[in-house]
Amino acid sequence: MEEKKTLILGAAGFIGTNLCRRLLEKENGLLLFDRPGACFAPFLQKALEQNRAQAFYGSFSDLAKEGTDQEIDALHLWETETVYHLVSTTCPSNSNRDVAGEMEENLIATIRFLDACQKAGVKKVVFLSSGGTVYGREHHGICREEEEAFPITSYGVQKLAIEKILYLYREMYGLDYRIVRLSNPYGPWQRPNGVQGAVTTFTYRAIKGEPIEVYGDGSVVRDYLYIDDAVRGILQIAQGRGRSRLYNLGCGKGHTLLDVIEAIETVLGKKPEVRFLPGRPVDVPVNVLDVSRYEADFGPLSPLPLTEGIRRLAEFYRKGGLVLCR
Repeated sequence: MEEKKTLILGAAGFIGTNLCRRLLEKENGLLLFDRPGACFAPFLQKALEQNRAQAFYGSFSDLAKEGTDQEIDALHLWETETVYHLVSTTCPSNSNRDVAGEMEENLIATIRFLDACQKAGVKKVVFLSSGGTVYGREHHGICREEEEAFPITSYGVQKLAIEKILYLYREMYGLDYRIVRLSNPYGPWQRPNGVQGAVTTFTYRAIKGEPIEVYGDGSVVRDYLYIDDAVRGILQIAQGRGRSRLYNLGCGKGHTLLDVIEAIETVLGKKPEVRFLPGRPVDVPVNVLDVSRYEADFGPLSPLPLTEGIRRLAEFYRKGGLVLCR
């Protein structure tokens, strides 16, 4: 019998690239899916050339509209055992522009995708939710999985709704799943000119001698996690025997944007130019993840301190680290 494979939706993105790098240390035959025109990192291109991985391109939401059988064939779900669902058409800062359209492209598309998984016999779905957006403002800064969640962006609502749909499909069909409420990851292969990733963007702009733009007064507090630690945690949750199917994954410690800028100044040895812009309504003042559930099941994550993570990121750029096309 042919060995079942692992499918990564969003394999060319920041988290997908780093996740694939770790999976390729132990697996061959990865199935990589991303949008048309997506650029894979050089090591993934090499894996594709060596037939250690296969790549498929398309629109996740369009595939879902084509019908279950077509989606099964297009994504090779009949030979898939585990899916890592990393795709989203929006991000928190721009997700309230077309709520109905975003729900169609993300929530409804995921429901149809899960129908295809169930029909094809996929065993497990690992979903990357958002620890930074699902909780909203209704907490005291430290976010715990058992708290009620009140997102203030449609991005967070989508993530939370997909979490509930996974629970439903477990009840209906026995589909195994894991949910990772990830904090704010940063590190190599993240786009430094995108709309997410303050640590990466700030570090890159400081290296280039460009001004850093800060929304608000810099007091917003976030939980930043170096990407290697994030991937290690994701794989622990996905492959381990934890007692829960839902975990926060973060550093467990908060830093303001001003803290980030100070750490960058320490690493680079120069003071970057900072421009302050009006605050945004989608920015929750404080968001730090309680990771006690994760650590009770898997042990201490022991993440890199922020300054060390920035040092490694800066070294990546100084050595000519490439930036992904998407």
